[in-house]
Amino acid sequence: MRTVVDATGTEIQIPTHPKRVVILNIANLDMYYAVGGKVVGKPKSSYYSKDLMAATADVPSIGGLHSPSVEAIIGMHPDLVIGVNVPFNTNLREMLSQANIPLYINNLNTYEDVVDTLRFFGELTGHEDVANVTAKRAEDHYNKVVALTKEETGPQSLIIFGSPGSFSMATNTSFSGNLLKTLGGHNIADRDSSLAGDYVPLSMEYIIKENPEVIFFISMTPKPDSIETFKRDMLESSAWQDISAVKTGRIYYLSGGLFALNPGTPINEALDIMYKDLYGKEVPND
Repeated sequence: MRTVVDATGTEIQIPTHPKRVVILNIANLDMYYAVGGKVVGKPKSSYYSKDLMAATADVPSIGGLHSPSVEAIIGMHPDLVIGVNVPFNTNLREMLSQANIPLYINNLNTYEDVVDTLRFFGELTGHEDVANVTAKRAEDHYNKVVALTKEETGPQSLIIFGSPGSFSMATNTSFSGNLLKTLGGHNIADRDSSLAGDYVPLSMEYIIKENPEVIFFISMTPKPDSIETFKRDMLESSAWQDISAVKTGRIYYLSGGLFALNPGTPINEALDIMYKDLYGKEVPND
């Protein structure tokens, strides 16, 4: 056993090399398998990559990120459960502890969190060499893209999150907002110091005043018709007509699987997509 402190500041005892792991979210599952790990329970999600879907085809589901089944988890007799720092995962701690099952909550807010997680999972799986190579590859790509932004002037940007009738603005403390800041974009949602949190209410008056040059739209239900409806409504709305991004057509859809939450190793793909949308250039191939 080893003692670790997780993202909630909780000190817990976990196996040095756990044998029966249950993972509650896609990003952690992706990174655990990237360093040679295997699990006995996985989350239900529509954002599996083809490779991860194939690798975990025979692994039973414990439910979605927001509705994991405690009964299913306990029935898998895990020696470690790994989740992410959201209430739907952290609230499981007491119930799992009653069954003597440790819960490790992981932070996944930044690029650095991906690198740290890969190395930690390498320790758990006993594949430190694989983890170090994978983490180094991610770090090298990150450094290359960030270096490219030093030669650019970042545009005034707005990240809209949600669905019609329920829109919010993402701030720099959200994953997508942190990525925007990393790439040199200027997030208008952070101009108002009275607004706090990862996501804040969308104010049309505020958007008109700040006049973003680029608008990103993140939806957790990536249906082409809803995305086109969103763009059409924006272009036809008198309230949006004078916004710079609408005038120039710089409205970009970002996949919820890549941008709503940290996706794990596909974060390189997320970096490349946002860089291209911000600056109109492809990231050169490695």
